[in-house]
Amino acid sequence: MMDYHTHSRFCGHAEGGLEEFVLAAIERGLDEIGFSAHLPKVVDPDPYHAMLEERLPEYVALAGRLRGEYAGRIVIRLGIEADYFPGYEDRTRKLLESQPFDYVYGALHFLGDWCFTSKAGLPRYALEDPEDVFPRYFEMLQKMISTGLFDILAHPDAIRRVDFFPESPLDGYYEKVARLLAENAMAVELNTGGIRRGLGSPYPQPPFLAACVREGVPVTLGSDAHRPEDVARDFDRAFDFLSEAGVSSLAAWEGRRMIMRPISTLRAAGRRDGEPA
Repeated sequence: MMDYHTHSRFCGHAEGGLEEFVLAAIERGLDEIGFSAHLPKVVDPDPYHAMLEERLPEYVALAGRLRGEYAGRIVIRLGIEADYFPGYEDRTRKLLESQPFDYVYGALHFLGDWCFTSKAGLPRYALEDPEDVFPRYFEMLQKMISTGLFDILAHPDAIRRVDFFPESPLDGYYEKVARLLAENAMAVELNTGGIRRGLGSPYPQPPFLAACVREGVPVTLGSDAHRPEDVARDFDRAFDFLSEAGVSSLAAWEGRRMIMRPISTLRAAGRRDGEPA
């Protein structure tokens, strides 16, 4: 089994070094672990949200060293999670092409000046109207996918909260995003971070995942771990969601080339339900 979405202290909001994540993955019986540090922000760089650009070569070199040291025990993939900022596509492309990444997550964390995934951004939910926010969010997702810069759509509906969801149906947006993913040969991530955050399901929620599966969009798996103890967290529950959606294989990557692997051949891993963080 693989966990492709992990964050170490290369950003200021995560804990633990890369090697600690490798050891946690081995302990949990994973076959692969992917590092997916936040690509340096191309707008308003800051070390809390993402590594600074001068640290990018250090990240790549350390991942390469660990790959050699742990060869034969676990496969290590070099990934990155890149924020999408409209108008900065060329700068993003230049950064992505500067390093030998195995895969690239495309992610939205910002709507304008609102970082809706950060603790500092939580109070703003009380000031926003989901009927306005969700259409803007999904329109931005479509723009991001259409750039062709990314391999995987990260945490596809991370804007949602238990008490922040529109009454208007979102099925049309789910279908548009799913079609665009298929047209751009991108995968969608099943991200178990949504379970940890009390949403009752991973990102994306089941109707969104179902729309992607109907369009033939490949699915990969990530925990969004920001500390070693959350590697492969809630993967047992993730398999239930995958089974219900009819997903029979998962997407893996090497050198930005997608490789499909039947779930039946993969080793299940992850914490048991109810185990403390």
